[in-house]
Amino acid sequence: MVQKDKAGEEPQREKETSSSPAPPEAGPETQALVVHRVVEVERTGRRKFISGVVEGFYGRPWTMEQRKELFRRQQKWGLNTYLYAPKDDYKHRMFWREMYSVEEAEQLMTLISAAKEHGIEFIYAISPGLDITFSNQKEVSTLKRKLDQVCHFGCKSFALLFDDIDHNMCPADKEVFSSFAHAQVSITNEVFQYLGEPETFLFCPTEYCGTFCYPNVSQSPYLCTVGEKLLPGIDILWTVDSEDSTVSIQVKLENEGSDEELETDMLYSPQLALKLALTEWLSEFGVPHQYNSRQVPRSRAKSSSTDVSSLASPNLVTSTTVTTIFQQPIVSPTPTSLVGETDSLGKEEVVDVEEAKKESDEEPMETVAEKQDEAEVEVVEAKADVSQILTEIVQDKMTTEELRLMDTDKESIAESKSPEMSVQEDSGSDIAPMQTDDQLTIKELFVPGPNEKPLFSAEALTLDDLTLLAELFYLPYEHGPKAMQMLKEFNWLRANSSVVSVNSKNKDPEKVLEWRSRAEKFEEMCSSVIQMFTRLSNSANRTILYDLYPYVWDIKSIISMVKSFVQWLGCRSQSSAQFLSGDQEPSAFRGGLAGEFQRLLPIDGANDLFYQPPPSLPTSKIYSIRPYYPKDETAIYKICKEMYTEACDSTPFFDQEPDLIGDRLVGGFLTLSPDYGFVLEDEEGICGYALGTVDVKPFVNKCKMSWIPFMQEKYNKPDGEKELSEAEKMMLSFHEEEEGLPESFLSNFPSLIKVDIHAKVTDPSVAKSMMGCLLSSLKANGSHGAFCEVREIDKRMLDFYSKLGCFEVAKMEGFPKDVIIMGRSL
Repeated sequence: MVQKDKAGEEPQREKETSSSPAPPEAGPETQALVVHRVVEVERTGRRKFISGVVEGFYGRPWTMEQRKELFRRQQKWGLNTYLYAPKDDYKHRMFWREMYSVEEAEQLMTLISAAKEHGIEFIYAISPGLDITFSNQKEVSTLKRKLDQVCHFGCKSFALLFDDIDHNMCPADKEVFSSFAHAQVSITNEVFQYLGEPETFLFCPTEYCGTFCYPNVSQSPYLCTVGEKLLPGIDILWTVDSEDSTVSIQVKLENEGSDEELETDMLYSPQLALKLALTEWLSEFGVPHQYNSRQVPRSRAKSSSTDVSSLASPNLVTSTTVTTIFQQPIVSPTPTSLVGETDSLGKEEVVDVEEAKKESDEEPMETVAEKQDEAEVEVVEAKADVSQILTEIVQDKMTTEELRLMDTDKESIAESKSPEMSVQEDSGSDIAPMQTDDQLTIKELFVPGPNEKPLFSAEALTLDDLTLLAELFYLPYEHGPKAMQMLKEFNWLRANSSVVSVNSKNKDPEKVLEWRSRAEKFEEMCSSVIQMFTRLSNSANRTILYDLYPYVWDIKSIISMVKSFVQWLGCRSQSSAQFLSGDQEPSAFRGGLAGEFQRLLPIDGANDLFYQPPPSLPTSKIYSIRPYYPKDETAIYKICKEMYTEACDSTPFFDQEPDLIGDRLVGGFLTLSPDYGFVLEDEEGICGYALGTVDVKPFVNKCKMSWIPFMQEKYNKPDGEKELSEAEKMMLSFHEEEEGLPESFLSNFPSLIKVDIHAKVTDPSVAKSMMGCLLSSLKANGSHGAFCEVREIDKRMLDFYSKLGCFEVAKMEGFPKDVIIMGRSL
């Protein structure tokens, strides 16, 4: 934020007085009751340094309780401002003309009061730029009326936002204003004066950062108009680019309490502020808290289906997601009252009273209950024994220091109160209710025997993990330092891969050593991302996990693919490898770091392979993809045999020919084209493979020269006059001449591929990652299309390849019988 100096002369203000009724209290008609007036604001003549939080992201806005928790933390951190501007709050942006209802008014008043209690300046922002007609006086009056209503709520600071909108004016505005900037400045100045020139009034321009300025910041006609015409009492919001020196990364603060400067300069450091916030946030991941389906209002009808959205966001009317990870999720204290309820079967269940009373307690403007009925309190006290157990479990899991970190504003639990009421009333505590069973009992801890599998012990999330998470999802147009380093290293490794290619001549030992050293460091960075994902997935606080999981899953998936591709570059790539890009439209790519890495892979336009939705329930299971090595042949043969026989209806193959299926399906790939092979591994070993050859014509010739004769010696030709078993038919195929595919087909699909994954692998995303690695290696070495051959009776593989983006190619003369050819362009 760049603020203009307001010290000095005070602009003249108009003052109006009128009788104004109290804020509306009841009746739907009262939401439109407003009084046209100008607010008189007392000026101090000295501007304070604004530091705080902007809730201005797209996606699900924070809840009221989360905002109150934010105010508490801001006070603790020394931040003094909160700007209310959630993009997906309809009445802030899309339906800005609509007045707030009675319930919404009460919530905003409560929120503004809560901000004042913690010494936080509440700035109300509105974004009318999507569809306002600047020259229509009715539109201007509607905007004034809306802000007038918010004035009644106790708000004294405002902001007009014109970011992320179209630059073009409607015909009516073109007749009145000479430019878009003049239109915005005109309405901003008018509203500013109407509100009595409040001490804090912010304006966000459409060109709010250097990237959006045309032709640049200093020569932008839009910014010049804004700078010349905007009244001096209005401050301008500005987003600093990574290379922009408009605002120093360290902002010096003055001692506002006196005329003298502090002896030691205080510095505001965004990096330090981020570290402090992450340090406090870290403690919340270890607090057990997970959603309980019994806390969700429901009918008595039974259902066997599971609503995934209710797992991620309980009681939401619609399924929503948070789009800005860098905005720190605030987990607020949740009432933990337990109420006994008898259903039709007479079984007592634990139900959260507050959840049962409302349909959606996480809506952005939802009213938060402050008190409970006396009858509910009596039930809570009757459940003191259960609450005592729950409290003891939470306390056993946390050290005294952790409790002190999360309870900064309140005294310790009073002995005169029950544990349940104490936790409920302690607004400074971040302890959230744990999921409870119908009857909470303490069971004896199981101790495994000497030869039994040890108990699972999750590795705790670290501050480095959270710092990495923040830097991977840093800002909308800026990556964090570690993310930038990863992009830089991957770019360099890709550009210099020829020094380690398998067919490179006159290799420079120093360059090879440098490449391998940097590749090793890059793989370590990738491993740290995967390790962060695993630790986060095992965190006790499932509430935070469900919000973050889609994003860490997405970045983990693309990083895993990139890591595998770098490993392939180091041992299998050709010196002629090319990495062409730029053919795709910008809209074909995702944003953020994941989109940047997608652009750097050879198959950058294969969006279907990069779209890997997370599982319905979070899992920490990790699969790794790496290049194939000769030692992997036995494991691949085993998978090949198991998956083939599973799809075969006839009797199993004879044990005396254990390698037959592998020899027929994958042996040629592993022997003659190992450079285009990848294997999938989990903690138990290899569980999948992806094999290919960049050009099938020379590959078939090599097979005829070496592989087929070897197989003919290994497997005798069966008697074709009798009825053959599946095994004998496969042996016979080695002794029969195969027709080549038509040249017209191979010109479009020169590469042959073979991919399969063991049935025990239930994660569909790993198949896409495997295919992505294989196709990247093929395209890097010149291929522009790939195909696979699938038996007509093998429905599993037909469905498998279809989900990987392959399509059935129309039958052509020369195609083999009983086989379906599926292709994919690269």
